[in-house]
Amino acid sequence: MLGTVRLPRVNLAKLSRGSGLRAAGILLIAHLVPGLGSWAIWFLGLLPIFDGLHWIPATLAFAYLLVAAVVIFRAFGIWGTVMTGARSYGEDYEQTFSPRVGIGLGWLRWFLQIVLVFVMFIPTAMTAVNIRWWHLAGTEELDALPARAATIPVMTDWERTSNEASETGIPEFTKTTEEGPEPSGFVEQRYAVADSFTFEDLKSWLEGPEWTAPPTGEAFGAIEIDVCRPESEWCDARVVPPKGKHAEYFIRAQFRESTSEHRAPEVVVRLRYHKYVPPAWDVSDETVERAEEIPVPEDWREIRASAVKTQNGENFDRHYRVPESFGPKELEAWMKGEDWTSSASGEPFGEIEIDYCKETDSGDYACSAMVADTKRVLGRPSSGPIESLSVTLNTDHTVRVHLERNG
Repeated sequence: MLGTVRLPRVNLAKLSRGSGLRAAGILLIAHLVPGLGSWAIWFLGLLPIFDGLHWIPATLAFAYLLVAAVVIFRAFGIWGTVMTGARSYGEDYEQTFSPRVGIGLGWLRWFLQIVLVFVMFIPTAMTAVNIRWWHLAGTEELDALPARAATIPVMTDWERTSNEASETGIPEFTKTTEEGPEPSGFVEQRYAVADSFTFEDLKSWLEGPEWTAPPTGEAFGAIEIDVCRPESEWCDARVVPPKGKHAEYFIRAQFRESTSEHRAPEVVVRLRYHKYVPPAWDVSDETVERAEEIPVPEDWREIRASAVKTQNGENFDRHYRVPESFGPKELEAWMKGEDWTSSASGEPFGEIEIDYCKETDSGDYACSAMVADTKRVLGRPSSGPIESLSVTLNTDHTVRVHLERNG
């Protein structure tokens, strides 16, 4: 039969040997040290291992707060309150110490228990809602984001109707902020536009020269369109980073048609900053290296990449924006080219053998190939995984390069 759990009680007079100063020190340490544990759990939750498992530090933080508060209040007692029907619990300091010292220790205990609740609650709440250091302190890029957004070359007949931006600092971050482990933020501006404005006009604006050569004022900088969705009437673009760097500034521009005669059509422009951090791929380093060895043409621009483990091996996908002049013939020429075995730009990927190139039912153009040295030959010993490639040229001028390593 399980017995009941007996929480400890502290005899402060005995522990301090009757010294008021020593007793006050014990109360300070006992009520402030648990707060350090709550802050430690918050720091623990910042580790990359918990990026997808944030419920673990959040649950631990709440459990620690509850247990620590119950133990401290039980061990040192409380003064009578309305909640307790004016009844006190624990040691009566006026009886175990001199009356003057006892009153002082009682008030100190009451004050420290209020401090304890706040000192533990703040990091616990920060852990629960996943507050990061940059939410509070900001960064140079986040602080400068509104000024950067002000240089967007809006058309002269646009009228701004609203402006919203993420904020950092205390208590500003509680208003509008972005979540995630890396510093990120946004500035979203809405503009009323002419009734004759269309989605094609929005695309022309994004492709215009004003981004790098405005008539007046500071230039925003070169941008490149990643994708446009006519059915949803929005385009995504990125600010061209310095050579050798990764993009960290992104733009989404959306056209919204008028829904009533009292509401003009509008354009929503959202500038977003997201600090680049090299991804932690969920595949082996060898698979990552093989994907990086694929001889991608210089005028292809990577949009995104992903990697996943499968029951048979590992897959690595990379998506690229290609020039509008790049078509099926150019894709086949690249697949049959000499760059696969050339060491001019580093370690060669290796010879590939094309199985087919054909148009798909959706209008895309796809090629499939095997890496020659990884093919299994009957009667011969083999080592390493079987490697295959599938490359798809989509109708929106993007290319998906899919590497499979099985076995």
